Amino acid sequence: MEKTRRIELIQRSLGLRHKLKVHESSKLPDSHEELAVMLIAKWELEDELHAIEQMLAQSRHDNVQKKRQEMESSKGPLKKKKKV
Repeated sequence: MEKTRRIELIQRSLGLRHKLKVHESSKLPDSHEELAVMLIAKWELEDELHAIEQMLAQSRHDNVQKKRQEMESSKGPLKKKKKV
């Protein structure tokens, strides 16, 4: 996954976390119907957040595998990257 896509997903997850905090701090509705609508909206936010977290976790897993393969394929000592 490209770096820009990961950044977009992280930003979206931060926005979703904020919306969930707003939901949690909101006053509970008076009717069961309103409460049901509120719960469904909250669950949709949680589901989207969970999906983003899974995508980012998979991206990190893939990146670790790639780094590991690079290290295992090199015969010499690991080289330090120069700071930019």
